[in-house]
This record gives sequence, C-alpha cells and structure tokens, in this order.
Amino acid sequence: MVNTNRTSGPLDTPSIIAMFNNVTCQLTVRGQGVVNGRMYKARTSTDGGKTWTEWPAFNGARLMVLAPTVPGTLYMVEFCALGGSTGQSPWSNPVTIMST
Repeated sequence: MVNTNRTSGPLDTPSIIAMFNNVTCQLTVRGQGVVNGRMYKARTSTDGGKTWTEWPAFNGARLMVLAPTVPGTLYMVEFCALGGSTGQSPWSNPVTIMST
C-alpha cells in the first residue's frame, strides 16, 4: 500500500547514527532522516553549544559532509529536518567529535 496522505504536520526529531573524521579537515555525519523531511540542516559549535555555526542545507540525511573544519578542534554537531507544518523539526541530540 502507498500512503497518499499529503497533510502537513510537525516533523519528528532526526538522529545522528554515526560520525566520522577519516578525512583531514572534514567531518562526515550519517543521520536518520524523518518522514516528510524535504532537506536537512546541520550546525556545529566549538564552545559547548553557546554559539552555533549553520551549514548550507543538504538534500538527504544519510551523508552530510562538513568541510572545512579545523584539525584538533572539538565540534559539537546536530542537525534538523526542514519542512512540515512548523518549517523545521527539533534539533537532533548533539554528538561531539574532534576534527583531524
């Protein structure tokens, strides 16, 4: 069966499945998308979440590459889905990783 319901509603919260730093000056985020999420937006913080830097929107949540990053810097990363009746989902739980 195919769901033909096109009613717009609030989006669920996406989640980060994994993060990788296996390329210098780059972080790779693997996320779990949400139903009706049209695009995804990531943000990073290097001061424990006091200030955030938003990255350009991504077409999907499975592979988001954040570059350039500063080697040796600890990044807190989270992302959200865009769309739905509220415009965007809640932010995912943050994950911290050091850039190489």
